[in-house]
Amino acid sequence: METIRHSIAGFYTILLFTALSFLFASEGEPAAKDEAFYRVEAAILDLTSHNKAPYVETFALKHTFDILGLPYMVTSDVKEATGYKVIYTGGILSNPTLSPQEADLLYSFVESGGVLVSTTVLGNRYYSLFGIGETDSNKGRFWVSFYPEAGDTALKYLDREEEKKVRLGNENLYDEIIWSHGFKTKGAKTLAKMEDDSAVLSVNYYGQGAAYALGLSYADVILTPQVGKDYEAQREFINVFEPGADVFMLILKAIYEGVLDPYVYLSAIPYGRETAFIITHDVDAQDSFKNSVEYAKMEKKYGLKSTFFVTTKYFVDETDIDYYEPTRIGYIKQVKEMGFNIGSHTVAHSKTFSKFPVGSADVARKNYDPRVGPSVFGEVKVSKEILDKDFRQNTVSFRAGDLEYPDALIEVLEKNGYRYSSTFSGNDILTNFAYRALRRRNLNAPESTVLEIPVIFDDSQGLLTEDNWKEVVAKWLDIIWANRDNEAISALLIHPSITSYRLEAEEEVIKSLVGKDVWIGDLTFYGDFWNERSSTKYKTTLKDGLLTIRLEGNDISPTVSFVVKDSPKLKGIKVLNKRGREFKYQEIRRNGKVFLRKEK
Repeated sequence: METIRHSIAGFYTILLFTALSFLFASEGEPAAKDEAFYRVEAAILDLTSHNKAPYVETFALKHTFDILGLPYMVTSDVKEATGYKVIYTGGILSNPTLSPQEADLLYSFVESGGVLVSTTVLGNRYYSLFGIGETDSNKGRFWVSFYPEAGDTALKYLDREEEKKVRLGNENLYDEIIWSHGFKTKGAKTLAKMEDDSAVLSVNYYGQGAAYALGLSYADVILTPQVGKDYEAQREFINVFEPGADVFMLILKAIYEGVLDPYVYLSAIPYGRETAFIITHDVDAQDSFKNSVEYAKMEKKYGLKSTFFVTTKYFVDETDIDYYEPTRIGYIKQVKEMGFNIGSHTVAHSKTFSKFPVGSADVARKNYDPRVGPSVFGEVKVSKEILDKDFRQNTVSFRAGDLEYPDALIEVLEKNGYRYSSTFSGNDILTNFAYRALRRRNLNAPESTVLEIPVIFDDSQGLLTEDNWKEVVAKWLDIIWANRDNEAISALLIHPSITSYRLEAEEEVIKSLVGKDVWIGDLTFYGDFWNERSSTKYKTTLKDGLLTIRLEGNDISPTVSFVVKDSPKLKGIKVLNKRGREFKYQEIRRNGKVFLRKEK
């Protein structure tokens, strides 16, 4: 039997199908005998049970592949994994991890042309396979320097200085951070080193294949930042290009792309465009309500929409008046009628929201007073209750005031029907990709149904001024293009408390992007696209140069696009639904890839 990928958020059950199911017959019909199955999946070799260890490393790999849209299968069976062209191991590879027979299978797999990617190779049984020597494990290393000039495909995305050197933790604040396992190379090519000159990423060309060794944990370098516990590794909090976690995801992707010919995956950008620019506004001051209409008018002039996160402050305290009142609400209703998206920005917009108790799920507008009994449930549930009623909608998007992030935020959002959060700074969590948030801010928490879409640009706290706005716009555009190169996204936060230079700055960015191959829109639309993408399941065949992508469903959202290697092996590409009906696609070629956009 073989295991195929699925990515239903919050569930990790691996579905088993018979080998016959890979022949892609139409429902209820036998498949053609001459149809050749082509595996585009990577194999994730789950070492959890082998090591009697937590599942977190395998989960981190699955989570990463879901972010990137890469197909995969998961198995703990070494023999089954060797039936694929590339294997990513989830967990430590020490001498007791595998039996001698299983270890021999890995050696034979690489020798015969397979590619093996492993973290934390601690067993000397595997040193000759990876071309490395003894490892030195400690928590006192802070920087990783990559060497794209080594010429290996794994580093092909790392073309900016911020990607060539990343920080794992702030050495000025911490003496110890995550574990790193530096090693000496003995035949392998060094692709990255740490500040003590020990290798931390290498590749060994063994027989006809290759074995990559990474001396860092996926959970530590990808998941830990996503829960905001990365030892303050970011170089700045906002408004800079910070790919500290992305580089490790991009290395995994680059290896995948280098092995499979052709490869197939799902674009992280709506309509398969080059990048996405998401526009959001925080309506959290008295003048913001009226000014929001001006921002909406400007955006509508370019045929665009954005998300307005509205604070429903209905009480007076030392910070401000009760500005959520009928006249101001009327302005947001105008914005809503113009087709714009309204999200929650809490009730109180408190600077101490991250310290609020969770509170009761029974809270409601009639009994919630943040001045005497603030709670996470109160801020999340009551703001939604008010917005749903006033705007006749189902509020699904949320951002906390001051980007405050309580430990239970995602769990409470999920229980109250929210689907999207935009509360983390992308710089703070070292990523420029959206991802399924964990229910709690610890690595043992399960994945939620809530998508976190991080903020990349922010105008507040004096970061954007009348004197510097043109320089800031140039900086923002540079970051947008950096994210474009990685097929990542950029989300803008502009406070409409004033118009003038802020409105000019946003319009200048928009004018620079309109007409280019960039998707521009609101946060909820992007989140809906991401969910459509994650629910898209497919299988592939390759026969006589014709690649056929067969959906498991009858239709596919026009926002979801396939990405295929522009390979000389291909004579054509077809996309069919499960009944065999062909979809018409526009083929866009760039960067050695074919992006398939569904024609309307």
